[in-house]
Amino acid sequence: MTDDGRLVFFDLESGAPKTTTAAQLQRDLEAGRLQVVQEHPVALSQDDIIGTRLVQTFEHLPEHEQLGLKLRVGYVKYMKRCGLGKGMRLRIVAALSRLKGHPPGDVPPEVAVAMKKTPSASSVMSWMRKFDASGGNPLSLLSGNCFKRSSRRLHKLVEDIARREIRDFYCTRKRPSARQTKLLIDRELEQQVVRGRLEADESKISPSTVRRLITEISPYDRCVARYGPSYARNRWRYSLGGIDAQRVLARYEIDHTILDLVVVNDVTGLPMGRPTITVVVDSYSGYIVGFHISFWSAGLANALAAFKIAIRPKDFLTEHAGLTNKWLAYGIPDLMVVDNGLEFHSPHFHLAAMHLATDVLHCAVRQPWLKPMVERSIGEINGYLPTAGRVEKQLTNYLPENPDKTACVTFGALCMGLLKAIVDVHPFEVTDRRLDRAYDLYSEGLAGQLAPRLPASTSELDIIMASSKTLTVGNEGIVKSYLRYNSPELQDMRRRIGLRFTTEVKFNPEDLGHVWVQDPQQKGWMHVPSCQPEYTAGLSDVQHRAIRAQKKGVLTIRNAEEVLTQSKLELTDMWSNAMRKGKRLKGAQLRAVSGFTSNEVFSGSAKPAAPISAPVVVPTSKEELLPIPKEYETYEFN
Repeated sequence: MTDDGRLVFFDLESGAPKTTTAAQLQRDLEAGRLQVVQEHPVALSQDDIIGTRLVQTFEHLPEHEQLGLKLRVGYVKYMKRCGLGKGMRLRIVAALSRLKGHPPGDVPPEVAVAMKKTPSASSVMSWMRKFDASGGNPLSLLSGNCFKRSSRRLHKLVEDIARREIRDFYCTRKRPSARQTKLLIDRELEQQVVRGRLEADESKISPSTVRRLITEISPYDRCVARYGPSYARNRWRYSLGGIDAQRVLARYEIDHTILDLVVVNDVTGLPMGRPTITVVVDSYSGYIVGFHISFWSAGLANALAAFKIAIRPKDFLTEHAGLTNKWLAYGIPDLMVVDNGLEFHSPHFHLAAMHLATDVLHCAVRQPWLKPMVERSIGEINGYLPTAGRVEKQLTNYLPENPDKTACVTFGALCMGLLKAIVDVHPFEVTDRRLDRAYDLYSEGLAGQLAPRLPASTSELDIIMASSKTLTVGNEGIVKSYLRYNSPELQDMRRRIGLRFTTEVKFNPEDLGHVWVQDPQQKGWMHVPSCQPEYTAGLSDVQHRAIRAQKKGVLTIRNAEEVLTQSKLELTDMWSNAMRKGKRLKGAQLRAVSGFTSNEVFSGSAKPAAPISAPVVVPTSKEELLPIPKEYETYEFN
């Protein structure tokens, strides 16, 4: 320590000095940047299994240990006040004799009552040495009996057999009980007695001892061994810093779920089933930035549709919906957090993310808490649904109502209701933890940063995420599922490439109004519309198949196939009869009959004439071979 109160430390290897102040040194110690290394460290526990450094206090020590500790500290401080050192035995003996069997004056009265006898000089000197070696830490004066463990009375071989059976039988996926494990241990001990390795009185183990040996295995390791790592990871999960989202548009979470509601058709009123909703949520604010509802299962088309809604401005959706607030969200995020669904692992999804210059992060398997915002938002959306047509959970001694019978909400009403809930209700819910609203967080975050990125066109996304199939291009264009797609541009491509050629065709299963055709030479994509736009406008593949199935059902009810077969058989019989009749009349010189037309046959006015033998005229000169001239009328024009 220098004259001005500064502290100088020297590096033991290089000898380089480092000057600091006492205040700075204390701050470094409290912040953990420096650590005091003691020759005799003090601990309140002798459990070496715990590798984490713990802060030790003596407030939870047994009462008799606290009294003994206060007594020892009192004697040590008394000797230091007397100016005695830890090696002055004679002077320490004299100081103890002056106390006349009473503790020092600063020792609490309850400690004086508990004191049985005056400690010896050797004990006091040992306390003083421990106290000085620990840097003045009172915990160094704890009794050695404080954490003394009782000795094991169990035979070593018995303990080894019990631990082996617990490891090989109890800690398995069959999950046997401790009682069954003890039965195996007893059987093994009996065999050891027969072999002469154990005495009969030594081969006993109690159920409590078996349970104690089981509890010595950490609960997490027991859970892993008996239930598997996935279950243990789920049960012992924890959260430290939360999600890594410091601003809006930094991280989006996307997920699918089936709504707990059965909806009916807007036209027929028949139950349509439970729709699937895909939700996209901003992780920083919890603001729902996009959603998509369909009767498709969770797949690539749903994810693309919801994500396209999330990144686009949404004035076109809300201007005619009668909403109170604006739907603020738009822009391409920096990161998309998804689960391990097959649609998110597909190359098309990653190509779409690459096209938008955004990253994709897959959560670990069976750990949905890694994207908590979308999971919580989906649960809240289900809470906004009406009670009519709600799917109820199975409960004991309770028969839930059939949602198909109570359903009365149309699909259109469901879409408009969820739009209202997502824009006007959910963003204004106050979170109990942060005491803020998603609307305020998103609007303030959007105003405090650069304008969001927007795609110049979504056609590339449509092509990347569309379903593909190899089809043939011919004179009628492309035929897929009995629907025809053609355009003059496609026929120009056909004239340039070949009369008939096969190429890759991509189509959106939710909109069959057009397809994308790849140019085999230039590898570009051409937009080809449908030849029946009045039918395919907004038509999905599921609807198209349902319409064809419904028409097939109508034809089946009308026995169309049987009627057509009967008509074809009758036509075949009719032609057979006609041919037999024609063969009989073939030799009767019917070619000379004139005026025999189909109108007369159908009207029944004509009757077959008798065969007439006409004379044969043979031309004799050149003039007779020329056609007979006709006289034409003349007209005058004024």
